[in-house]
Formats: sequence, C-alpha cells, structure tokens
Amino acid sequence: MKTPIPVECRVQRPARPAMPTEALAPGVDPDRFSAAAMAEIELREGYELELNAALDVCTAAIALR
Repeated sequence: MKTPIPVECRVQRPARPAMPTEALAPGVDPDRFSAAAMAEIELREGYELELNAALDVCTAAIALR
C-alpha cells in the first residue's frame, strides 16, 4: 500500500523584482507611465515563471528508489 508522506519543500522563493510603475512620481505623463507599465508586464511574466518553477519543484511527486 502506498501512503503519501509530506515532505518539506526546500526551494527558495524567488525575490520579487522592483516594479517600474511603483517608482513613478504621482502625476507622471502618460507616455512614461505607459512605458513603465509595458516593462512591468515583462518583469511580472518572468517572475511568474520563476514562481511556477519553484512550485513545480515543491509539488512534484518524489520518485521512490
């Protein structure tokens, strides 16, 4: 009979990058805001990939030898 055994996940959580829109001054012109928002989308997608990779490692089945 196979019984699942909880195992501690030892993957380090990736550091959240500084988001470009958070560094903008209030009232920034729309062109600057738009450029920062586009850059932020790219950063968030990369960060999401890193988080998903860490989650995959922690939720993957452990191979029994």
